[in-house]
Amino acid sequence: MTLHGQQREADLDTRRGHRARLAAPGTGRRPSSTLADRLLATILHKRLALPQVAIAALFSVRPETINRRIRDIRQLLQQAGYTIQPGPRRLASLDDLSRLATAEGITIASKIKTAC
Repeated sequence: MTLHGQQREADLDTRRGHRARLAAPGTGRRPSSTLADRLLATILHKRLALPQVAIAALFSVRPETINRRIRDIRQLLQQAGYTIQPGPRRLASLDDLSRLATAEGITIASKIKTAC
């Protein structure tokens, strides 16, 4: 089991009051964000100081959800011995992030095409 999985199981175990698991591991509702999404949100917040409200809008979730995910990833990184150093720029909004991407030569599609 990965470090992320171990941390998740420990949190669930604590919430259950250290009672035995009633369902098999891996069953149930899937997380709304992947580990990569959570790591990206944490990097955007810690490195670029992008507000959690802006990150929540980027991922289409509530700010409270982003807050929990950032806290989880920060704990994982701390356990693994990694720290995210603040960057030279602080961003205040998604517009600032878009301008930074454009300045760095990253092209952003004006509108995302749906599959349907």
